[in-house]
Amino acid sequence: MAQAKHIPVPKETPAYICANCGAVALDPNNLCKVQGLGKKSDWCGVKGTMPPKDCHTKTHTARWQCRNCGQTAVNPELLCEPAPLPIP
Repeated sequence: MAQAKHIPVPKETPAYICANCGAVALDPNNLCKVQGLGKKSDWCGVKGTMPPKDCHTKTHTARWQCRNCGQTAVNPELLCEPAPLPIP
């Protein structure tokens, strides 16, 4: 069976940002501490850092990291080239 092609969302897509680890998500309920609402263009392509080993409050442990810039997201479609992070 062929793997589904990854299709990133447009850069105008709104997403919520976690104040604890910087991860982004389409749904604020998937973050432990919502910092605010931004757009994909706010972080896409900006070099990110390695996220904490796991979510501070264990709200969402399945996360993805972009192979290009290192940004972290709960939803892989928010990243250009997502790679799954190990689940602790």
